[in-house]
Amino acid sequence: PAQLGPLLCNLSQLPEGRRGLLDRSRCSVQRLLPFTQYRDSAVHRRGIVGALRNCCFEYGESPEPQSPAPA
Repeated sequence: PAQLGPLLCNLSQLPEGRRGLLDRSRCSVQRLLPFTQYRDSAVHRRGIVGALRNCCFEYGESPEPQSPAPA
């Protein structure tokens, strides 16, 4: 479906979605990689790239501020 890429991109914004895509037993990342060069649909391609980006970087989640180490 044409909107599969954007759907995966949206789902990957949630921690549960990222865990599902990064589950090694599913091999999702390996199966999505060829679609980063999908010439028939820029929307599909952008959605897949966005999903992979979201899996690499946790957007919108700021890390806990770290206290400076005692001297």
